Amino acid sequence: MTMDLLYIRDAIFRRDNDGIFMSARGAQGLVVSIVFTALATCFVAMRMYTRMGLMKRVEANDWMVIIALVNSYIFMALDIIEAVSGMGVHFKDIPPNIFLRQMKAFWLTIPFYNAAVLCAKASILMQYFRVFPTHRMRVVCWVMITILAIYGTWAVISAFLNCIPVAKFWDDSIQGYCLDKTKLWFSNASMHISTDIAILVIPIPALIAIDLPRKQKLALMIMFALGGFVCITSIIRLLSLKQIADSTDPTYDNVAAASWSAIECNTGIICACLPTLKPLVARIFPSMVSTFNASRPTRGDTTQRNSDWNDNASTLGPPGEEHEYGAGDPERVLALAPGTGFRSSLKRWTREEEKKLSQITSVPGPRPNRVAHPRPLPGDLAVPF
Repeated sequence: MTMDLLYIRDAIFRRDNDGIFMSARGAQGLVVSIVFTALATCFVAMRMYTRMGLMKRVEANDWMVIIALVNSYIFMALDIIEAVSGMGVHFKDIPPNIFLRQMKAFWLTIPFYNAAVLCAKASILMQYFRVFPTHRMRVVCWVMITILAIYGTWAVISAFLNCIPVAKFWDDSIQGYCLDKTKLWFSNASMHISTDIAILVIPIPALIAIDLPRKQKLALMIMFALGGFVCITSIIRLLSLKQIADSTDPTYDNVAAASWSAIECNTGIICACLPTLKPLVARIFPSMVSTFNASRPTRGDTTQRNSDWNDNASTLGPPGEEHEYGAGDPERVLALAPGTGFRSSLKRWTREEEKKLSQITSVPGPRPNRVAHPRPLPGDLAVPF
């Protein structure tokens, strides 16, 4: 039985009239790439409907996600070429012309994979500017974007110019020079993992500074777990790259690396889209969002404790009909869609604050020179991942 399964996995489907030379292993990797690219497409479509149809506003982080998806589509197309050109087939069984076509496609997948991953990360960091509008968070995000720009440029250019001339990448008989592929892949993969972890950790101090109802904390934990899944896929991809580096039959062992590369870049796109979908979810499932926002922290719990991360937070402005990620000023903090009970909660909370203010100003003695505007309710904030 085991030998039969191995035979099926190593079976080769060949059509000489159109040059198709595909194995069952290659088909499995191809299915993974198509499925995750389709999922990413659905989430980007929902995001753009939310931003263009409901919010009537498209921003730079939205275009960055679209660029990431375009690169993911190019990666998938090249992955298809690899799959029908002997990916997952033993090197000794691949005709020379088919092997040449596979290696050319493989050479092109690397820069487009890097571009897709980097654009998705940049989109998430650009959303942090709006979700956490504090001075320190802006500095941290700008530093991270600068790091992404520097190492991302290197990752893309070095992938295109791995060998000089580039044809030496797929034809070792050509005279020229190549960078050490193993060191290059490992260094770029390590940077991807490091930035994944950094993007996951960056908002934690700001989150510690606020108190959320239990249901919203649960939703927050789920989104963070999805962000952690991107880190896990990056690590697994690094291990699959090591498998290729140590392999004596890379065309056969390349399926895992190709599959995890597709999973990583597309889950990054999905995670970048999740924080923007709250208005759409509220439009489709208003009762569910109302339930999540019905429970508020106590008045003592609404104090934001960490002044380092909240010293320049935006003040609470009048809510619009539909806002994006959380609550409050539509230009700074992401807010709820209609039907969630936010407007009545805001009015009730504002009346209480005005009553307290009138009591303070009616007391004899010096009046305060400045009255701080109320800050957004922590329970209304929505955080990426």
